Parts: sequence; C-alpha cells; structure tokens
Amino acid sequence: MRMLKSILLATDFRPASQAAAQAAVRLAAAFGSRVTLLHVMEPLPNWPAHRQEPEKEVALHVLAAQLAGQQVEVAGMSLAVGPAAHTILDRARELDADLILMGAGDRTGLFQFSGGPTAVTVIEHAPQPVLAVRPGQPDLAFRKILCPVDQSGPSAQGLSNAVRLAQALGGELVVLTVVPEVSWLTAAAETGQLADARAEYDAKWREEFDRFVAGIPAHGVATRTEVRYGSPHEQILAAARDHQADVSVMGATGRTGLVRVLLGSTTRRVLERLPCSLLTVKEEDVLEELFEGELQLIQQLMVDGRTALAAGAPDAAVGRFRQALAHNPFHVAATRGLAEAYERLDRPDLAGYYRHRAEKLEQA
Repeated sequence: MRMLKSILLATDFRPASQAAAQAAVRLAAAFGSRVTLLHVMEPLPNWPAHRQEPEKEVALHVLAAQLAGQQVEVAGMSLAVGPAAHTILDRARELDADLILMGAGDRTGLFQFSGGPTAVTVIEHAPQPVLAVRPGQPDLAFRKILCPVDQSGPSAQGLSNAVRLAQALGGELVVLTVVPEVSWLTAAAETGQLADARAEYDAKWREEFDRFVAGIPAHGVATRTEVRYGSPHEQILAAARDHQADVSVMGATGRTGLVRVLLGSTTRRVLERLPCSLLTVKEEDVLEELFEGELQLIQQLMVDGRTALAAGAPDAAVGRFRQALAHNPFHVAATRGLAEAYERLDRPDLAGYYRHRAEKLEQA
C-alpha cells in the first residue's frame, strides 16, 4: 500500500510554513514519506532575484537539517523564481508528488486566520491532495479530524482518506453532513411528497447519511457522526471550532451543499476564515493504492457474488459484494451488484440506495 511516499513541502519560512514543516515530520514518521523542499522567490521590481538567493539557500539548508534531525528523509531541495502557485504546481507535477504540503496564510485577528492567494490557487488546481496548514498550529497533532460529506462519490473518497489519516496518526474522526436550506418546491421534487416535503427531505438526507457512513469501513478509528442544518461553509466552520479540529478533510467535488468544493465558493470561504488546517482530496486521488493481491481478491469476490446471484442466492451475493466494498468503497460494479441482490431480496429501499450511489460514483 503506497501512502504519501513523496511529499512536496513548499515553504516561505513564515510561521505557517514552520507549522507545515512540523506536520511533515508527523506525516513522514507515519507513512515513511520522502520530503522535497521548495522555496519560490517572486521577482520584485528593482530587486534582482539573485540578491535573495544566498539568504534563502541558507534557510533551506537549515530547514533540511532540522527535518533530518527528526528522522525525516529529505529527498532534495530547490530554489525557484516565478509565480509562487504555478511554480509549486509545476514542481509537484515533475516529482509526481503524492501530497503538496504548505502553510496557509497569516493571522488576520486575535483568533482569526486566513489562507493566502497562493494556497487558494494551489488547492484549486493541484491534481493531488493538498494539506494547507493553518498558522497558530505549531504542532499539528491530527488528534481531531473533521470530515464534511454530502453522500456523493467524491466525499466518499474524502472520508476514506480521513479514515486512513486517523488510523495512521491515532486521531479521532468526526463525520459531518450539512442539510442545506432548500425551498419547499425543491424538497417536494426531491422526495415526491407534497405534504411535509421539507421534513421528508430532511429525513431522507439523514437516512442517506447513516447508510453512507456505514458503507465505509472505520478500520478501528474512533468515529462520531453529526448532522447540522444551514449554510455548508458556515456549519463546517462552526463544527471545526466546536470540536477544536486539528484538520478538516474535504472531497474535491460534491452535490448540493458542497457544490464543486474546489472550484466553487465553499473552500474559498473556509480558507478565508480558516478554523483549522485543511486537507483537500481530488476525486481521482486517494492516500492509498491497493496491492495487486488486493485487486485480485476484489475480482474474486465479484466473481463469487455474480455466481451467487446466478444460483439464486442473493444473501450470499450481498456478503461477497459488501466484502468487495470493504476493500474499495468506490467499486461501481460491487455497488450495482448490491442493488441487484437487495432487489431480489425484496428490499427496494436498500436496492434504491445502492443504485443511486452507483449512479453518483459513475458521474464523479
């Protein structure tokens, strides 16, 4: 299983970057990661970049020595001149980095922090996960991890990553869903109910949330769930503060409530009032890679499930498909297999749920 083997640590040597360096120590110890250091100098008018180089090069060497002294394998370090965000993205692509790690802005008030424009741009455009470390967290311990979800495929990947992170670092996980405010007409269209449409909409959302969380293995991680109502970014901020979260893990795209998290306004708003560090995970990137043997096991479970269905044993098929999803929660064929098995067991509620989930995974 390959998990965060290559980390690009982008630093500007300010407090947020110092906090990010300490996070690199924790992650490297947990995942056996190699860390590459990068400092980008933006060209200034009437101040040639070469005049800055000796001082910054010394600072990079000092940081590398500090990390090495804490048993971190430093794979390399480099200075670059250019637009900070684009240079970080280019370097991460060259390295095929598994994670971009960086500080996220500065203090804006007594207890307020904000992510800077560089962090926002990197988060929006990086194909790999990005961990933006909030200043004021000199020791990002990953004790409390918040994961907002909206029951979509991408948020399932975000939750799977949050579980892996909590498992590796001994953290506690809070899984949050925010029921968005919708009009009566929207609620009626979603539920097919005219009377008490809003109440039905809320109940349906909570039911999907319960099934969604149950469908992703916790791997022994201490997990609690929470349902809130209202504006997604406001409730994410409030939950992060209430739970004193160290980091929030958010999937890249989603449905109503977390609409296109990385490309829309929710993450920008969270970054503007950064309550904790933020890990964003794009839908095609996860913090794990299945062993070849694990892939073969999933294939065998799928064959067994299909065989059980053909033999008229849907109960046995349910067991096989669930085992496949325990290894890969995003396996579309296993999800569709569950829908078919539950349909044969005369469980239209579960059949509909897994059919709907398979459609969401295919659209992701």
